[in-house]
Amino acid sequence: MQDLGHLKAKLQAGKKTTGSWLFTGSADMAEILGGCGFDGIMIDHEHGNGDLPAAIHQHRAIRSAGKTSVMMRIPWNDPVMVKRALDAGMEGIMFPSVNTAEEATRAVSACRYPPNGFRGAGFGAARAANFGRHTETYRSDFEDKMIIVCQIETKEAVDNIEEIAAVDGVDMLFIGPYDLSGSIKKLALFEDPEVKALFELARDKIKKSGKWLGCIAKGADHANQLYEDGFDFLLLASETSLVATAADNLLDQLKI
Repeated sequence: MQDLGHLKAKLQAGKKTTGSWLFTGSADMAEILGGCGFDGIMIDHEHGNGDLPAAIHQHRAIRSAGKTSVMMRIPWNDPVMVKRALDAGMEGIMFPSVNTAEEATRAVSACRYPPNGFRGAGFGAARAANFGRHTETYRSDFEDKMIIVCQIETKEAVDNIEEIAAVDGVDMLFIGPYDLSGSIKKLALFEDPEVKALFELARDKIKKSGKWLGCIAKGADHANQLYEDGFDFLLLASETSLVATAADNLLDQLKI
C-alpha cells in the first residue's frame, strides 16, 4: 500500500486543504476524483448509499490515481463501524454529531489499539495491514498518520467545544452547518441571525482551541471566504453535485 498521511502532513505544515465527498458506491467516480488533486476524499456512509465492500474498491481506485488521503464518515459513533472501516484501510474517520468530551473519548479510543484504546486487533484479516504482511509497520505508524474528525452539529456540541477539543487524539472539529441550524429549529436558514451567530461562535471556539477547523463549502467564492475566515479543510463538492452541476450548466447553455 502507498504511504499514508498526505492530508495530515499538509495540515501539519500549516497549509489549506481541499476535499470532496463520495456519496455513491462507484469505484469509477472514486478513481476520477482521486486523479483530480483533492487532498482528501470522504466516503460517506452516514447519508451515502455505499457499503463496505464498495468502499474498499473506492479506496483502491483513489489510491491508484494519486496520493489523496481516503477517509470515511461512519453512520454513528459505533466502535464496530470504526473497526471495520479502519481494518478496510481508511486513513481517517469522521464521527457525526459528537456532543461531549465523553463521546469524543469513545471515538478516539475506538480508533486506537491498546494500551491507547480498545480497537480490536486482527492483523491477518485486515487489509490495512496488508493482511498481516505489514503488521509491525502498520502498528507503529498508523495512529500518528490517522485523522480523527469530530463533527460539531448541535448547540450542545458548541457549548462543549473546549472540552471536546481537549481530548487527546481529536485532530479536527468539523462544523456541520445543516444539522447545527436544525438543532435550534432553523434548518438551513443560514442567514438567520441566530444561526449565523451560532456558526461563528463554533468557528471562533474551534480556532481558539488549536484544533484544525473543517466545514463544507458551496462553490469557490464561499470556499475562499471560509479559508480567509480560518478554516483549514473544506469538503468542496461531491461526485453527485459535480456531475449534476456540469449537466445543468451544459443544458442551460444550449441555444435550442
